[in-house]
Amino acid sequence: MLAPALVAALLAATLGACGAGAPGSNPATDQAYLAEVIGVAPDISALRSDTQLIRLGHAVCDDFRARASYQEVADRLSIEAGSDTLSPSDLGAVITSAADNYCPQYKSLVS
Repeated sequence: MLAPALVAALLAATLGACGAGAPGSNPATDQAYLAEVIGVAPDISALRSDTQLIRLGHAVCDDFRARASYQEVADRLSIEAGSDTLSPSDLGAVITSAADNYCPQYKSLVS
């Protein structure tokens, strides 16, 4: 029989490994977001990992919560994501998909 402390440590390690996205991510929501982003911008997965894309999506929602406009979010995201590798259409896919999946209360801000 395993000691209770060992069981708790193993459980914590297992649960921690499941959260490969951003803190507070929901795996089903992450998958829906990734499917939408990659559906719109298929080449983006060669430029950014799933974890990077998920973090960018959450950054979009954080910016909208801070009352940033769509243009401000796009400008900030192009700097954060590296405009040298992500095209404007890739950035638009990230922003739109984030609003659709992570923060639908801001969908009206996405044109």
